[in-house]
Amino acid sequence: MPPIGAPRVASDAAIGKNQSLLYVSDGPSYVYMVALPSGRLVGKLTGLNAPSGVCADQSGNVFVSNSGQAQIRAYAHGAKSAFRVLNDSPYAPVGCSVDPTTGNLAVCNNQSGQTEATIAVYRKAKGRAHFYKRFANFWYCAYDGDGNLFADGVNHNSNDPIFLLELPKGHSKLQRVTLTPNITGNVSPPLFWDGKHLAIASPSSGAIDEYQISGSTAKRVGVVKLDDTNEVTGPFWISAEGAKQTLYAPIIVNSVASVGVYSYPSGGKRLANLYDAPLPYAVTISAAK
Repeated sequence: MPPIGAPRVASDAAIGKNQSLLYVSDGPSYVYMVALPSGRLVGKLTGLNAPSGVCADQSGNVFVSNSGQAQIRAYAHGAKSAFRVLNDSPYAPVGCSVDPTTGNLAVCNNQSGQTEATIAVYRKAKGRAHFYKRFANFWYCAYDGDGNLFADGVNHNSNDPIFLLELPKGHSKLQRVTLTPNITGNVSPPLFWDGKHLAIASPSSGAIDEYQISGSTAKRVGVVKLDDTNEVTGPFWISAEGAKQTLYAPIIVNSVASVGVYSYPSGGKRLANLYDAPLPYAVTISAAK
């Protein structure tokens, strides 16, 4: 109970109205809200079941892939209650991204039972989705600044390498993009559009690879090395303030999980470590307005 005479605060009152918030999904149950630049924990989203991917739009709305309940929940900046719930059944939503040109929401879905995996695109982040299907597992996706969507995944029951697909703006079919060099392994890496390149976490290493997209080819043109980091473990976010960019990434360092903060694209030593989420899976930033 609050002290006598203290004002009551509504449980769903928005917090952080005048500051940017870093949202960190913690696979089992919660999404944590961390104030920036202070790094102070200011709240968390509850009532979730296996929250995985998180992403934000240009208005500061945050979308949470609530995998355990086959839904995507939408929250206004700093709010603790969802203002919209999208039904993604029968799939298990993972990564997500918002088209900066249209407000469309893309969600990567894992295969459920014998159904094909899909990329779900919700027009204006509302209503029913249009599903793009493939017999594989989709994991992560990212829109570029022009509204082209990129997604990666792995085929089932095969030793095929990780694949990258593009849904060009205005097109109705997914198109294969050839990675040079290819990405090895059978676990899809997180990706993000950094403003110039498709940034892809290098599997089992502390680095982000920068791929330049040209037609149906993605060529690696740079490597951002993250010192003393064993691996980027989930969807990361690159924020831009003028010419300055900052990378926020779920990482593992000597078996200890945290969110590492780095200058981008210089990389190098961590600027900070955030430990509020015990098992950080994905991050996004909702900018203050």
